[in-house]
Amino acid sequence: MPPLMAEILALLVYGPVLVLLHEVGHAALARTGGFRVTSFGIGLGRPVWKVELSGGTVVHLDRWILAGGTCTAVPIAAPSSRRAWFHGGGLLVQAILAGVLLLLPDVWLVERIAQFNLLVAATNAIPWRWGATASDGWYLWNLLTGGKRAGEVLPPRAQLEQLRRREAHTGSAFGRAYAALCLAWLEVQANRTAEATRFFEGQAPEVALEPWVDALYHYVHSMWHRMEHRPLAALRVAREALALHADDLADESVGLLTLAEAHALVDLEEPAAAQRVLARVAGVGGLIGRQAAVVHLAASLDAPPDELEFATWRVVRRIQEVWLDPPETVMSLWNAADRLREHQRIHAARGAREASRTLAKRTLASADPMDRHPLAARLGEPAGRPSTAGRTGEAGP
Repeated sequence: MPPLMAEILALLVYGPVLVLLHEVGHAALARTGGFRVTSFGIGLGRPVWKVELSGGTVVHLDRWILAGGTCTAVPIAAPSSRRAWFHGGGLLVQAILAGVLLLLPDVWLVERIAQFNLLVAATNAIPWRWGATASDGWYLWNLLTGGKRAGEVLPPRAQLEQLRRREAHTGSAFGRAYAALCLAWLEVQANRTAEATRFFEGQAPEVALEPWVDALYHYVHSMWHRMEHRPLAALRVAREALALHADDLADESVGLLTLAEAHALVDLEEPAAAQRVLARVAGVGGLIGRQAAVVHLAASLDAPPDELEFATWRVVRRIQEVWLDPPETVMSLWNAADRLREHQRIHAARGAREASRTLAKRTLASADPMDRHPLAARLGEPAGRPSTAGRTGEAGP
């Protein structure tokens, strides 16, 4: 058996290399999984060395080199099952390495590398979560089982705060911009718009944004205007973004901006115009299609009872799935329930109300503690408390 010093020296070499290979697996399959790598490093703690590549990705070497590694990436597409490629990329590389090691001579160094490779793989493959940190196995398990984080659009606040701090340390402009945008979106959803004002009244992030993230910025900007009772301004933001970026945006990004435009038209009490706009995403499934059904429901409140009931059941039957904007979905169902009751469609009204309460409870349960009270205040009765909010219009932007 080699001396202890030889074991330690060997570990100092192959340990970081194996961690690097794991992170390379994530980075190599990031685009396939609908992500963009913002920073890539070995070790933990503050970086002792870093360099920004031409594409904006920051490569860094951190203080505690044997403590692990990170491949930080943000979504550049609507959530889908293809995210499994990114989350499983590191494990896939380690599986390939394990097969290669089996073909090599059975010497002590190969044995040690194989053991460490198995340790790293097991640590990442076992589903576990601690605060805002989770293993690859946890994300893969959620995707396979449709768990509460599967396909989510807006990460929890703790995870976003951690992302913002980490990207500030590495110097990743894209990562910081994405984290700040999502934190502003959290404030908008909780109707805490004063907290989001500083973000939207400041200069828009001047980084090489991806089409999906760029569309998301304009979508959240439009929703901020809506929550501030400025539907004309919300409409302008959506239409200007569509006109400016239409040739550069993917279909799902165009769909996101289409939802913002239709939302604003509903607020301006132009349901027919909203329905015409929604025709652009007719037949689109997934996240965009589900949320389009919610906007269609909001635009159908004054439609004939049969049409309203049909629009309601389209949303109710999928209430257990992931939603782009859960609070908006909750309130649309609650308003539909009130209108259906007026039409004596008691069964449909009861279904809409139960679905509204179900999603409200799920939304509050998954929210950060600091977001629960403002979210409950916005949701009102569906969250189990009386609502005092009324609809407010706008004369101009």
